[in-house]
Formats: sequence, structure tokens, C-alpha cells
Amino acid sequence: MHPAPTTPPTVMYRMPPPTPGGINEPQECPYCRRTFSCYYSLKRHFQDKHEQSDTLYVCEFCNRTYRTKNSLTTHKSLQHRGTSGVLKRLLKASAIKNVLGSMHHQMQMQQQPQ
Repeated sequence: MHPAPTTPPTVMYRMPPPTPGGINEPQECPYCRRTFSCYYSLKRHFQDKHEQSDTLYVCEFCNRTYRTKNSLTTHKSLQHRGTSGVLKRLLKASAIKNVLGSMHHQMQMQQQPQ
């Protein structure tokens, strides 16, 4: 009889505080020792690489999923640059067209003899 497989324990990392030099000074990740130009960059790295979350972020253009909002934002800016504006204009034009078509249909129905 084989022992049941065990799952590795989940390690919960905590976002480290800024170094004593301040948020605009170089920062080192205490978990992987990578250095970042400022605290914001360290925070983004931490969220992307070390933070545990069950939330998935879905791209509304291609339905790809990402573990962090930062990753989704980066994906959209690289893969769908300008798409959101075009899509919004198309949706708005389509909605206006549907409203006008519906109004035209109602006017035709009202003009027909009963």
C-alpha cells in the first residue's frame, strides 16, 4: 500500500515594509533577493510573484486569465493597445443604432392603419 500524496504547505508571504532609506530608494525583496528601484516596483513584484490569491482576472478581449490585476493590465496594454477605445465606440454606435432602429419601427407601427 502506498502512502497518500501530501500537498506542500502553503507559504503565506507578507509584503515587507520599505527600507529605512524611504520609498524612493532601492528596495530588496526578502524572499528572492531581487532588487528594485523603489518601493512601488517591489510592491508590484511582490503581488505578481509572491502573493497568494484565489482571484483570477479575465481579459474582456480574449478571455485569458491572470493571477493579478497588474498582469492583466500589462497584458492589455501590450496585446490590446487601443482596442478598448475602438470596442467602446463600436458598442456605443451599436447601441445608438439599436435605439434608432427600435424608434423607427415604433413610428412605422403607429402610422399603419388599424
